[in-house]
Amino acid sequence: MELPPFLVAGLLALIVTYELTPVMRRIARRMGAIDYPGGRRINPRPMPRLGGVAIFAGFVLALLVAMVITRPVELVRADDSVFVRIPLVPRTDRAVLGILLGGTAIFLAGVWDDVRGLNPAVKFLLQVGAAAVLIPFGLATQFVTHPLTGATIAVGPLGALFTVLWVVAMVNATNFIDGVDGLASGIAAIAGTTMLLAAAVKGDVISMALAGCLIGSTLGFLPHNFNPARIIMGDSGSMFIGYVLGGLSVMGLYKSVTALSLVVPLLALAVPIVDTAFAIVRRWRTRQPIYLPDRGHLHHRLLDRGLSQRQTVLLLYLVSAFFGVGALAVAGVNRPASVVTLGLLAALLALGARRLRLLERPVGPDA
Repeated sequence: MELPPFLVAGLLALIVTYELTPVMRRIARRMGAIDYPGGRRINPRPMPRLGGVAIFAGFVLALLVAMVITRPVELVRADDSVFVRIPLVPRTDRAVLGILLGGTAIFLAGVWDDVRGLNPAVKFLLQVGAAAVLIPFGLATQFVTHPLTGATIAVGPLGALFTVLWVVAMVNATNFIDGVDGLASGIAAIAGTTMLLAAAVKGDVISMALAGCLIGSTLGFLPHNFNPARIIMGDSGSMFIGYVLGGLSVMGLYKSVTALSLVVPLLALAVPIVDTAFAIVRRWRTRQPIYLPDRGHLHHRLLDRGLSQRQTVLLLYLVSAFFGVGALAVAGVNRPASVVTLGLLAALLALGARRLRLLERPVGPDA
């Protein structure tokens, strides 16, 4: 029996994160890193918010192991015993190192924000700086593919700008969606699974390892964070997860020269992307600062319609999985069928946004 490296890494990330999360809950209470009820927050009681430290630790430890164990681990039976054969073949990858360094920077900024608080402008500048770390490590997008013709379009120096904007957008999108117990970690696991399967089709073992580490760490955190949560990930977790998802999707774009290469990460991350896009438009239309939080996000709208936290989260899991399947289908079907699929998904998005009134300013004292 053989266990592929991404599975070994994912299991390790899951175990480490799961075991470390209760420790971080106690540490957060002692440090005063607590999220108190009130305003747009929906938690009914004070909640420790350093769960991101456990996610980061599980991810990094698993990734380091994945860079050493690059071949399948074998379970060998001999007589009445079972032996584990671990082939140690170290491998280095510039892109992985860039994601690790930039991810560490954004994680530390998130920890500081969870414990002491950060000015929104300073936080944004730190996000841009962390995203820019990827550029020297070769993660500047060189091209995009035309969704209708499949032609490869070179973007030249604009690729670096696209990479920074994309990663910063993903950091904030994940941060915005982290408003209900278990939502951000579950959606990240679903998006990571979509990217892992897309990478497997291309035989991209490096991206598979990164995705496996992310899936494992988010799933390890989820039992502690699902409603009723005992700890939240805080900005240290949501920004780090968003950074990894952004870097992982850029890596996939950089290595793939196939048509619709941009569509896979867009659909895999559709829920946080759409929620953020509508939040920006909504705040612009109402002349509110873009960085100012409100209760107009997708999960807030569902809660205001009478759904419980669990119902809201499970519904958004289902939507994320639906778009993840759509991403994999688009990546593997012919061009006319893919355009039809994209059109149907866009129509569903528009209908859902209209029904939930995502472009309207929320009303109420906490809006």
